[in-house]
Amino acid sequence: MIQWYPGHMAKAFKEMEEKIKLVDLIIILIDARIPTSSINPKLIDLFKNKKVLMVLTKADKADPNLTNYHLKKFKDAVVIDGRKKEAIKIIENASLKIMDEKIKRDLNKGLKFRPIRTMIVGIPNVGKSTLINTLSGKKIANVADKPGVTKSQQWVRISKTFELLDTPGVLWPKFDDEEIGYKLACVGSIKLDILPVDKVGEYLINFLNHYYSNVLKERYKIEEANLISIGESLGFYNHNKEIDIDKVSEYVLREFQTGVFGRITLDQKDETL
Repeated sequence: MIQWYPGHMAKAFKEMEEKIKLVDLIIILIDARIPTSSINPKLIDLFKNKKVLMVLTKADKADPNLTNYHLKKFKDAVVIDGRKKEAIKIIENASLKIMDEKIKRDLNKGLKFRPIRTMIVGIPNVGKSTLINTLSGKKIANVADKPGVTKSQQWVRISKTFELLDTPGVLWPKFDDEEIGYKLACVGSIKLDILPVDKVGEYLINFLNHYYSNVLKERYKIEEANLISIGESLGFYNHNKEIDIDKVSEYVLREFQTGVFGRITLDQKDETL
């Protein structure tokens, strides 16, 4: 069982519970490389009585066929590149569509249109800060390719249409499914010092060998892909002239995270390896 639930996550979840009444719409960001595994079940339960828009991020690194497959499973969902300004219009249009009935109802009551108050949530390192900076047109949130950067909530005025509450990335207290923990570590949503890095590297290599069989062989010019053969190809030896397994694992994981292997999705249609 994997557990990683820092104090700021527990605090953030409590603050979400307190402020949910102020919000019209929940925007849940999920990583297109793990569209199922990156959904926090605690958040789904918390927001079960709210309108929700699922937003798939990092789709440029994900398998496009599987992105389309997973997209169809959600009631209201869009795919964006959080670095591009088109994301603003995509999210705005989808949100207005979801909130259309309420907006019309308010107008019929003689109420003036007010900005849609949204809360943006998701697991760590899913691209929230990048998206918020794009939506606002300026740097409001700190951006880093590691989990745990945003640690407090803040309201951001996006436009006459939108007000957005940014929240820290929140995981759930424990992962009964070990494989989900490995997937979260592969995309950088769990710090690598939480899990044995060699086990995460081994998981990723086995996965790629099964679903994207030639990626590692072509990248490292080897006949059979495993931690030892990749380490030999890279020349990653320790002072005892043995393969440095941890170094190999970290290298392979970094290459995956930066998209060197191409567009890959870890949540497949068939979840069994």
